[in-house]
Amino acid sequence: MTNTEGQLPGISWAELQTVLLSLADTPAKQMMVNHLVSGTRKQAAFLSPDSTFREILHIGAALLDSGFQPSESDMKSSAASCLSSPLPQ
Repeated sequence: MTNTEGQLPGISWAELQTVLLSLADTPAKQMMVNHLVSGTRKQAAFLSPDSTFREILHIGAALLDSGFQPSESDMKSSAASCLSSPLPQ
């Protein structure tokens, strides 16, 4: 069976991050990629393959949305709030 008939080619999380970074056209979006790929990777153990793939597609769509322009200060405050948030029990 060839890839055109079967499953998608395998890709590592590092390779995915590299591909998504190439789509990020601003430093703020590049910073987003690191956080979103890390979060998706952690949640993938609890998601179906379909749901994981959907999350990856959402990340790509957000990066390609020219109307979505987060500022670097938004990303820094978001990262800080994630670090200070308690973990769910």
